[in-house]
Amino acid sequence: MKLLLNTLLNTLIISCCLFSSMTLAKTYTTEEYQQIFTGDDTYKQQQAVESMILVGLEDPSIYNTIQAKIVAQMHTATDKHAIDNTAWLIKGLGYSGDPQYHDFLLTLSEGYAHKKIRKYAKRAVDDLSKFQVWNVILQDKTHYDNKQPHRQNIYAAALRGDDLELMRIAAKRIANEYLFDDFMLEQLATQLKPMRLMDDSKLAIDTYAWVTRALASSGNEKYKPVVEAVSQTAEQKKLRKYATKYLRKYY
Repeated sequence: MKLLLNTLLNTLIISCCLFSSMTLAKTYTTEEYQQIFTGDDTYKQQQAVESMILVGLEDPSIYNTIQAKIVAQMHTATDKHAIDNTAWLIKGLGYSGDPQYHDFLLTLSEGYAHKKIRKYAKRAVDDLSKFQVWNVILQDKTHYDNKQPHRQNIYAAALRGDDLELMRIAAKRIANEYLFDDFMLEQLATQLKPMRLMDDSKLAIDTYAWVTRALASSGNEKYKPVVEAVSQTAEQKKLRKYATKYLRKYY
């Protein structure tokens, strides 16, 4: 009986992990985004916003729809549910990287709305400048591989870029979404030999630790020597320590 319960528990845990990864990997068409943001399903809207962070959206009409939704519900955003949803929409608008929304978001951050809305608007103002740079990287089609899914191409572009924070986000998503196909693993491995943006900063060490972790999490023996090399030759002691820890994923 105990063995049966343990088996069922392990199955449940694995199923939950797989479900979580599928949720994270959800993608939408432009038409689906429009339908969601003009609708009233706040759960779907929050999922859609979460999906927008690294998808390289090129259709500005989606963000116009989000802005219109924010304006429409600002005066009624008084209860917790409505406030949370408005905050999520504001978060999504920051992902646009479009300066045309700067004044709108700044006004929200300095206005008389609920403090959570002002807080998210302030963050979104900062995100605009980040994503103005990041979206250029994500939309770069120079090395786009038509044989690969769009999401994999976007993550690969993020890894190839010259922004450590963007690279870290991509590595985290690859690990959390279990994107361990040969194309994606090769992109990760390439970033570790050599580590072209590496320095002694906390951000750089954490970024390359996540790249190493994502590669090791695949359990693919082909790339074990790459992880071993990081554990043995990385100049930063902390990164070597992280890589040594990640090697346990192979056992």
